[in-house]
Formats: sequence, structure tokens, C-alpha cells
Amino acid sequence: MKRSLLLTNDYPPVISGISTVYYHVWKHYDPERMLVLTPHVDGDKDFDSSAVFSPIRFRTPQTGLPGKLIRLILTVSWTKWLVFFKGVREIHAGQILSAGPIGLAFQKIFGIPCFLWVYGGETTDAYKGSKITEWFIDTLLNQARYLVTNSPVVTEEFLEYGIPRDRIIEIIPAVDASTFTPGPKPKNLVEKFGVDGKKILLTVSRLTKRKGHDLVLRAMKNLGKSNDLHYIIVGSGEDRERLEELIVEYGLSGMVSFAGRVPDEELPDYYRLSDIYVMPNREVLESTDSIEGFGISFIEANACKKPSIAGKSGGSGAAVIDGLNGYRVDPEDPAELTDRLTALLDNPELADKLGQQGYERVHAEFSWEDRAKTLSEYFTIGE
Repeated sequence: MKRSLLLTNDYPPVISGISTVYYHVWKHYDPERMLVLTPHVDGDKDFDSSAVFSPIRFRTPQTGLPGKLIRLILTVSWTKWLVFFKGVREIHAGQILSAGPIGLAFQKIFGIPCFLWVYGGETTDAYKGSKITEWFIDTLLNQARYLVTNSPVVTEEFLEYGIPRDRIIEIIPAVDASTFTPGPKPKNLVEKFGVDGKKILLTVSRLTKRKGHDLVLRAMKNLGKSNDLHYIIVGSGEDRERLEELIVEYGLSGMVSFAGRVPDEELPDYYRLSDIYVMPNREVLESTDSIEGFGISFIEANACKKPSIAGKSGGSGAAVIDGLNGYRVDPEDPAELTDRLTALLDNPELADKLGQQGYERVHAEFSWEDRAKTLSEYFTIGE
């Protein structure tokens, strides 16, 4: 039997958009033919015990240069074994620099096609860094059999870079509309955060500059305390200390709650708790994580009938259509975000309308089953 193999560092219970895409696409395939290789992480046994698709996991150090080298060696060893003894004849490299070289090496040596997954920004100077890394990335992008992108904006980035259209597969993320559903504000969360009777703004993301949490805080400062707002931030990351300092500086103490990392099964309740989902994503040129490739959280909020506010940057335009299921704002203009928040807070009927339209769009256009079918049309392993 010919098999396909996904190599990825991001897979549930790791919380990330990339992780979500891989699990929800791969679970529509035959687990005997579509293998996933990923490192062990905390909580994976509990996740795998109830998941419909279980990966092959291996133990490896998680941090530091020695840990990365050991992980590389183990991934290569596992991949070689799966190629020689399990019939792997197609490799999906989930990350360009960690899995990409392995996939390309097996393509060159054994003729096994490499599908290289990219998320936007990989062609920027900040991402490439040194001349050696630039050569390395150029080689990967130009020689992999296919590049798999996650939005029209990311597709355009690689077309402009010079990748032929017939080597690009566009797989826009979707949402599990049977899990993310509308509902009343959960009483346990209302009590936990002390937000009874308040309007709730919500962001679900890593705490990084690119996500625009600071712009939300500046807009809240503009709105003032009379609006009885509360901002709940779900996620963790390196930007938390800066955000906490801004909260104090802007006089927002008591108006913002950090929920930390939240298990996937609890996320729908956080969306139900909210009135407006807001993540004014921006481009961060000096970062290797420079743009928002898509933004799954925008459509997860829509699936719960909440309007979404995104930044006019990256691929968020594929998730949020201005005036249809939410708004897109200049991520460097707190006044524009303030105006959009005011419009939705002062006009609940408008917020409900955008949320309803987003809900209908999710059910019409964002099916994981459709995404899995589209990707499978490019598979090289046959029936």
C-alpha cells in the first residue's frame, strides 16, 4: 500500500491555527494511508485517546539548539523507516525550515514528491536572514513539487516570487460548524470573569505584536469606562508583559482579563461569551512571523454568530469581508477601530446582522471536508 506522510511540529493538543488545519483536514482521510509524524507534547495521550485520527509520536527535547538537532535526526530516522517499511511515497512538510529540508531530501534521493506548506512571509528578508538561509529557502521553494498556501494573499506572495501557478495548491482554512455554534453566554464564564451585564470584546491568539492586542487597548482607552466594556484575551505569548504595562498606563485595570491557554473544547464557550471578536492583525516587517496568513479565529467567531474585526493586513481579507461578517480596520489607527467598535456597541441590531451573515457564510463556504477533498485531488499515491 502506498502511503502519504505529514511531518509537522504543530499538531493537537498544540494550540495553533496550523495545528487546527492539519487535524481537521487529515481526520477526513484513511489513517492507514495518510500518516502523521509529530513530536510528543504534554497532554497528547488524552487527546489521542478520543481523537478520530491519531498520529505517530516520538519523544524529543523541545527547546534549544541541541534539542532541535536531536529532533531533526529522529524525524529523519522515522521518515526513512516509514519510507522503507511502510510504503510512504508522498511527504507533506508542515514547516518550511524544520520539515522542508527532510521532505526535499527524500524527493531528490527517492523521487518522493514533497508538498511544502507555507503560511506567508517566507519570502521576506526578515524571514530569510542570512545569505545561507536565503539560499536554503530559495532552494526549498523552487524545488518542492507543490507549495500549499492558506489564502489568496499568500498565494499571490509566491506567484510574485516566481512560483508557477500550477505548483501552488490553495487550502483556505475552514471551521467545524458542529462544534463552534451559537449559544447563550455561559454562566460559569460570566461568574469567573465577573462580567455580568457587560459587553465583552474577545481575542483568541498568541500574544504577539502581530495580533494587535495593543490597538484594542488603545481603542478601549478612547471609549472610556462609561461603556462598561470588558476585554478577554485568550492565549499566551511573549507580548503579555508589554500588554500588562499598557493596561496600567491606559487606566484599564479591572477591564481586561488574561484567560491564558484554553483547551480547544472550551473555546466555543469563550466565543459565546463575547459580543464582538476583535483581532486587528498587522504586518511586522522585522519578524519571521510577519503576517497573518488567514485567521481561523475570525470564522470561528462567525460560526458562533459573532461579528469579527480584523486588520487590513495579510490574508485576513479571506476571513473577514468588510461590511458582510465584520469589519477590517487600519491596524495602526486606533481611531478607526474605536469608530467600528462604537458602531457595533451602540447598534446591537447591526452586530447581530453581521454575526448572522458570518454564520451563513461559514456554513456555505468553510467546510473541512471540502478542503480535504480539494487537497486530495493533488495526491500522487493513487487509490
